Amino acid sequence: MTRLLIRSGKDPFTPVVAESTLTQDVFNSNSGNYLFQHSMWRALSVDGAELVSNSTLSERVPPEPGDAERINDEFDHFVIPMANAFRADFAPRLDRLSELIEGVTIPVTVTGIGAQAPHGQGIEAMAPVNDTVKRFVGLVLDRSASIGVRGEFTRSYLLSLGFPDEAIDVIGCPSLFLHGGGFRVDKPADALTVDSPLALNLTPEVPGIGAFATAQAQRHPNLTYIGQDGHDLRMLLWGVPFPHVHDPLVPVHLQHPLYQQDRIRLFLDTWPWYDFMATQHFAYGTRFHGNVAGLLGGIPAHLLAHDSRTLELAEYHRMPYTVMPQLSADLRVEELYDKTDMDGFNAELPRGFDRFTAFLDRNGLQHIWTPGNGRGDFDQRLDAATFPPPVHPLVAADGHEIASRLQWLRDGMVLDITRHPQAYHQPYEHPVWSGAGSRHARLHATVREQATQISELTARLEMLERGSPYIRLRRAGRRLRDTFRRS
Repeated sequence: MTRLLIRSGKDPFTPVVAESTLTQDVFNSNSGNYLFQHSMWRALSVDGAELVSNSTLSERVPPEPGDAERINDEFDHFVIPMANAFRADFAPRLDRLSELIEGVTIPVTVTGIGAQAPHGQGIEAMAPVNDTVKRFVGLVLDRSASIGVRGEFTRSYLLSLGFPDEAIDVIGCPSLFLHGGGFRVDKPADALTVDSPLALNLTPEVPGIGAFATAQAQRHPNLTYIGQDGHDLRMLLWGVPFPHVHDPLVPVHLQHPLYQQDRIRLFLDTWPWYDFMATQHFAYGTRFHGNVAGLLGGIPAHLLAHDSRTLELAEYHRMPYTVMPQLSADLRVEELYDKTDMDGFNAELPRGFDRFTAFLDRNGLQHIWTPGNGRGDFDQRLDAATFPPPVHPLVAADGHEIASRLQWLRDGMVLDITRHPQAYHQPYEHPVWSGAGSRHARLHATVREQATQISELTARLEMLERGSPYIRLRRAGRRLRDTFRRS
């Protein structure tokens, strides 16, 4: 049995409700992370392999003494699927992960990692994280044959830091290889209509995104906005608007038409997400994995690239894209669809898949596409799993969202009522309830009965101690020893 430790928020089969996903940050602040994590999970689920999720704890908090030793003792390989980790706000996590890897002696393989720079800036913009990246990549390459990066931008960045070209494999994002090398996507129709079902994804901070999103929603009544990050989930669950986006045209608050019309969804697992996408005609927007979800659901997608991390992936995979650092309300989805040509993507995917599997082979990772390896129990476990439905706005017509929130609050109240900030604290000792059938009376009767039993057992122990010949003998021995000492 081979045991692999996989960097992932959770395994692909365990359902986690929306409230826990948010409060425990199971999805690492973005549901798009599941796409590449769980794609790697499927790829490595060969017969005789056991995969274990590390819940990304190694990077959330500093490693504890013994963490690395436990990994060395319990696992044969540490696999670390990543995304745009070479960026300033991720540097503390990368440092903590480096601290852990320093003590790891088993092979460590990193897949799909990338650098992020603003649109129009080159690798010089990466200077603030150079030391962090050097340390991390150096430690990884000491424990692997190569590192798998997203695209040419990241490759150029690592070369600028002095890493050898032969140690860098450009493999893109593993999410797109979920279905293997024979996967392809074709257009379901020659053209879109006003009523076509559309899946829109957005990055709220991109300039012009509000006017663009609102115009799309007005023109297309069957458009659904698919949210992905923690702020989206918090807004859907509790009605909390994004704290840092103030454009009223961006769908990040309760008054936006997309919210009021129940046209926002957030999926807590990839498989229901793909199923929903299969019912749409087109996916488009600024989020790379939002568009990948569309492709894996079998529909065409078009990326509106606004920074280096999304652009390098689109270029590598030949995903249809338009460079658009600023969006406009005048952009028509019909025009995007017309110029979305899937031929390049379909032609490139088998070649990219071959490079991806060659990378796995190079780093000693057995995968399901090697003849004879088998596919483990991945599909059986997936078929047996039951996943929570997508999260809707609170205004959903049948009231199920509000009922779900109230149930969560009620359960929390029952379990933690005394520690609630508004809990009532009695100013004096509360009298015992006297009703024979009351819960409080039964509780106090049980406590009194247990106290009586404890007193009886204590008395018996004291009696046994006084009457035991062995105890009397030990006492006599102590007295004799004390007498000799005094003499």
